[in-house]
Amino acid sequence: MNNLPKWLILGLGSVLIVFVGFLAIEKAYGVLKSISPKKPENTISISAEGKVEAVPDLAVVNLGVLTTASSAKAAEDANSKKINEILDFIRNQDVDKKDITTSQFSIYPTYDYRDGDNKITGYRANQTVTVKVRRIEQSTEKVSKILDGATDHGANEISGVYFTFDDADNLRQQARKQAIAKAKEKAAELAAEAGLRLGKVVSISEGGYITPYPLMYEKGLAAPDGRGGGGAPEVEQGSQDITASITVVFEIK
Repeated sequence: MNNLPKWLILGLGSVLIVFVGFLAIEKAYGVLKSISPKKPENTISISAEGKVEAVPDLAVVNLGVLTTASSAKAAEDANSKKINEILDFIRNQDVDKKDITTSQFSIYPTYDYRDGDNKITGYRANQTVTVKVRRIEQSTEKVSKILDGATDHGANEISGVYFTFDDADNLRQQARKQAIAKAKEKAAELAAEAGLRLGKVVSISEGGYITPYPLMYEKGLAAPDGRGGGGAPEVEQGSQDITASITVVFEIK
């Protein structure tokens, strides 16, 4: 052995290490294979849908002010003045400060493109605030009052109102439970009709959604004094369906 070339000894050692490594991997794989749960051979896949109808208790209002002036500062000052008046009014309607956020603010020049020129003619300031109005499941009068009052205080852009839920997770959970119960019932019926017994649940996959719908609002025609006519707009949130779709795979025997 001592007379063997060094390169040959190193080569044989490397081969031995690789061989031992393969043996260890094969043994480990055999152990893992033996403890891995055996998947049932006979299964049935059932899809079901659960639906919960509820009246939204949260309104989200997006409104803003667009002002134009000869300078950027003048446009910003005029915009800030109107927005502050609107915010003061909204806070007085029992809306929490944390439920009022500025969602967009911009100042940009306006141009005159006639005769091929790009002459700046003035500046526009645009600011949008998002307001959450809570506890509206009994009445939307508060939403109507905010819309009407905001326009009276200078809001000239109302991009939309949509209704949703303060605790949507709870409603989704109810819909999910309903869907699972339907899946179990349907699977048991099919198994019985085929002369089989329903076993344990092998897997569950879920896909759910909740879609608040937008309600566009337009201020009523202006009265001679410049205020909106017809009083506060009537806004109704209606009811919405919260749907959960699930697919359950059962073992059958």
